[in-house]
Amino acid sequence: MPYLARVLLKGSVVVLPLVITAWLLWSTLLWLDNIGLELLSLTGLVLSDANSDIPGFGLIVMLVSLFVVGLLIQFNPISWLHSYLEDTLLRFPVVKTLYGAVKDFAGMFDGQKKQSQPVVLVDMPGPGIAVGFITNQKVPPVVQQTRPDQPLVAVYLPMSYMVGGYTLFLPKSELTQVDWSFEDAMRFAITAGVSQSQSHPKQPVNDKTSPEL
Repeated sequence: MPYLARVLLKGSVVVLPLVITAWLLWSTLLWLDNIGLELLSLTGLVLSDANSDIPGFGLIVMLVSLFVVGLLIQFNPISWLHSYLEDTLLRFPVVKTLYGAVKDFAGMFDGQKKQSQPVVLVDMPGPGIAVGFITNQKVPPVVQQTRPDQPLVAVYLPMSYMVGGYTLFLPKSELTQVDWSFEDAMRFAITAGVSQSQSHPKQPVNDKTSPEL
């Protein structure tokens, strides 16, 4: 029985990550596909039965729409309009909290912003060393006034297996910056160091059939 249990556990470890990942990807694709079809219907365009029955047609519409938005946002009039609407949303108390939190969290995974969010180690008196991310080099003046002799930075400490964390204002001199990629450090911190899954580097293939010189 112990042998059968180990084999069953081993099979679960192999199959469950694949099944759950496939299910999450499929559910996300179906969700985006439905959103694309809804957006197309809101425009007043009539879908033919042939187009509506094509799997992934809404997803294609969604991807094309996102691509068009990405192109338009590069122009100054559209960028100015987006900034104006964003500033308007941030004036409402409840909307400001929701929109700001989602925008800031999504911005952490932006390829351009990740370069300005170095990974640091924070020495916690007693518990040990925590993994953090410098999210902002400039803190609010009201915070900086509490430590006028030490430049402060905003450091985000993610919580393991939870969508949340802590934001600390710490002196930059007390932080230890490490050469650790944002993705690897975030995955390590969120999973409490359990997830170490990553692609294996390709090994060079030795051609043993070729004659040695």
